Amino acid sequence: MADTKGDDRRDVPFTAPWVQNLAHRPEPNRVRQYSMPTGEPQPASPTTTTHQRPIPAGAARAHDPQSQSEDEPSYYDVPMLKRPLWRWEIATYFFLGGLSSGTYILSRLAECHGKDQEPNRDLTRIGTYLALGAFAPCPPLLIHDLGDPRRFHHMLRVWKPSTPMNLGTWSIVGYSGMAAAAALREYMRHKVWPLGAPPTRLLRIADKALLLVHDAAGIPFAILVAGYTGVLLSCTANPLWSKNPWIGPLFSASAMSTGAEALSLALDLASSKDNDAAQSSLRKIDSIAHVIELLCMRGFFQFAGEKAKPLRSGSMRKHNQISHGAMIAAEVLKLLPAGRKMRKPLRMLSSLLGLAAGFSLRWAMVQGGREAAADPHLCRVVTGPQDNTKKGPRGMAGAAGRLATAGPARVPPQPANPTLAGQPIPPPRPI
Repeated sequence: MADTKGDDRRDVPFTAPWVQNLAHRPEPNRVRQYSMPTGEPQPASPTTTTHQRPIPAGAARAHDPQSQSEDEPSYYDVPMLKRPLWRWEIATYFFLGGLSSGTYILSRLAECHGKDQEPNRDLTRIGTYLALGAFAPCPPLLIHDLGDPRRFHHMLRVWKPSTPMNLGTWSIVGYSGMAAAAALREYMRHKVWPLGAPPTRLLRIADKALLLVHDAAGIPFAILVAGYTGVLLSCTANPLWSKNPWIGPLFSASAMSTGAEALSLALDLASSKDNDAAQSSLRKIDSIAHVIELLCMRGFFQFAGEKAKPLRSGSMRKHNQISHGAMIAAEVLKLLPAGRKMRKPLRMLSSLLGLAAGFSLRWAMVQGGREAAADPHLCRVVTGPQDNTKKGPRGMAGAAGRLATAGPARVPPQPANPTLAGQPIPPPRPI
């Protein structure tokens, strides 16, 4: 029987694409060679070998990590970072959650500042129902993406507010209760109680207490639901999202704009009146939110730099352009002079464009993260050494300043070893 102790060949019981990709190569991180501009083939180096890998086509190319960036392969054709598995459920959840929270905040503000006026009562009623209706699909979408309902339950077994995911999970639970209680209260006021107010003193006290809870707890929960998704993205290692402080404010501003647009559209569809006073307030809030959103997007791109490649020149470029274009077009429609008959259709079209802009923003941000994680160059940029000289007193410059002001360090005198005094130093031993 032959001795196979030093033989590195093994019988593989099956064949798979990753078996060949994991084969040893002298230089696994070497950039593959390209042909000369004149069309002549490059001479191959006798000391180096390149690994030839077949490039997939069709649907397999879209899911292949190396097809996204062929000029800089990753280590053994394995991506450095794991791509997020989020699909359409998470993008839709981000959009509906922001819309619901923005609508809830506006409905509460309308009741607090103008509950005796008819337009504000309509805003409160329609906004409360719309907030609950938009948020109702969010927990099923999130649980469906998790794959197992028990995973959502397991996140509720601990309370860790320093983690965005755990804080967001508890915010979802608290906000869902506030939205459901507010919708029940509006239903009782307009369908059960004949005068729109509690008939007894005990019910009036309970109604005021519930209103106080809605304002003191419901609005903070809504603010957390509107912005925690952006903070959650920035806490990941994904090149597009990592440590970007503008995603949270961007999602919060987008939540307010989509909430105002959805509330304006619902008000036009549910009422035959023009509601000029309410629509004017919603239009101002929407415009201010759009300005803040554009400023946050500019800050996001400046902070990301080349890491925003999927949104600038990648597959999500069109969705990013749709988000910007629809937002600007919605503002232009508000400024167009129109008669009384065309005012309402133009307002509804502007609201639809604003909603399309909000959804395109979430879709581009989520799907762009999948593309960014498959780009080896962007992964090296986000995981490479950082420049700490600009971090103030906690960085290298601050440490150097403290050392300069403190003077030379005082080294305590070391006692001499009496056993080695006067002995010669032995020569180094040969290897």
